[in-house]
Amino acid sequence: MFDSQSIAIGLGISVAIATLVYLLLDVPLAAAPEHGARGLARTKARKAGIFGPFEVTLRLLATHVQRLPLAARRKKLDSALLEAGEFRGLTPDEFIVISAIAGFAGLIAAYFFFTTTGGTIIPLACLLLGPMLPTLQLRSQTKDRFKAVERGLPAAIDLASLCMSAGLDFPGAIKHVVANMPDDGAPVRDELQRILQELSLGRTRKQALQGLADRVKSDSVQEFVASVMQAEEKGTPISVVLGIQATALRGRRSVLAEEAAARAGVLLMLPMVMIMGAIVLLLMGPLFIRMSQGAV
Repeated sequence: MFDSQSIAIGLGISVAIATLVYLLLDVPLAAAPEHGARGLARTKARKAGIFGPFEVTLRLLATHVQRLPLAARRKKLDSALLEAGEFRGLTPDEFIVISAIAGFAGLIAAYFFFTTTGGTIIPLACLLLGPMLPTLQLRSQTKDRFKAVERGLPAAIDLASLCMSAGLDFPGAIKHVVANMPDDGAPVRDELQRILQELSLGRTRKQALQGLADRVKSDSVQEFVASVMQAEEKGTPISVVLGIQATALRGRRSVLAEEAAARAGVLLMLPMVMIMGAIVLLLMGPLFIRMSQGAV
């Protein structure tokens, strides 16, 4: 039978849990992104089945995160999500919630490994990596996106230059490039499509290109945007500038490929030395054993 003290503790815990659940549920859900590039990314994530039944819980927790004074953190996360192509259509508050959940999962994993193995290295790694995993994934997504844009940009610029030389204006050339790109999900296509959308909404060419530079902070894109904006200010034909930029970007890719090949040769030296050492030990090991046994 339970004594009065155990019953009182159980009732107190039940009341605390009920109060916490009530406070969590008695708030309106945070609005999910439905418009713009973030809304489009959110719609794609829903269709891919990424959110599922957890979206409501995520929005509910994000509602409470909105009350926290994290303006600087939100601004930094908003910029990071933008550079990652509006990653999954998440808002900064939702990303904070996901990081907190990952940190809690890392805490549980650390406790499990600590109680089962008794070591400290694996639990410490779980504690450190748990809250960092969403950020690492976001950075990996941003890096892959920047690399994809740098690879596809020279061909897109070259085609736009040919279209403008044939008589099309800048929006028409970009529209033709977007219509003829093979991969619908290519980051280059998405960025060019966004430029067209901004131009159709009344933004100037300079503003649209500056938005591209803000979203893709790579050297190739920054150089391309700066050249086009400078040509527009000085009155230089943009078709000529686009052709020059396409050639320059291809040259940059060739230089980067040569540098990567040179680094690969240097990085392979250590594995090759280790492999040669293992082969020498494998061949000479039995001889050393026999010599030591004979000496004994």
